[in-house]
Amino acid sequence: MENLINELYYGNIRPVEQMGRPTPEEKEILKRIHENEEKLRTILDEQEKAILDTIKDDCLTVSASVGERRFHEAFSLGARLMVEILVSGPQ
Repeated sequence: MENLINELYYGNIRPVEQMGRPTPEEKEILKRIHENEEKLRTILDEQEKAILDTIKDDCLTVSASVGERRFHEAFSLGARLMVEILVSGPQ
């Protein structure tokens, strides 16, 4: 257990990086988002582009916050499961 904790502490285990690889379906959606954003930018004036940029920034902020919270919740659940397994022992 101590080795795993040390590996995590020293950054040798990076769960976020492993979770960050998009699936083929996600890649397709991201491509569509980018294409639609580029189309939209061609018809927007500068003020409207600034609003779009603010929306994108806010979406990224919320997405990062939700991702971090979900990671913490999943990690905590895994830890609680391990404690329960260790405490209850073999049946």
